[in-house]
Amino acid sequence: MQEMLSKFDAGEMIGLVAVAGGLLCGILCGVTGIIMGCWVELRKTEAVTTLKQEMLNRGMTADEIRTVIEAGSKESLKALRHQHSCKV
Repeated sequence: MQEMLSKFDAGEMIGLVAVAGGLLCGILCGVTGIIMGCWVELRKTEAVTTLKQEMLNRGMTADEIRTVIEAGSKESLKALRHQHSCKV
């Protein structure tokens, strides 16, 4: 390994380190992004599950729970905007 590296002059060595460092940084950022994306989805699922369990413990019906869960969804916001724009 040392023999191979000794064949490079200073400029080539800087270039090699820069390219290798850039590749390593890109790979680490990509892997970190994937892991964090999965973690966020897991936390969202846990939060919704906990909310559903609390609502069940309070005696809410399935329709009431569905209404609460769907109230924050993107589809419900789109429907609300559509209803508002139709009234104008």
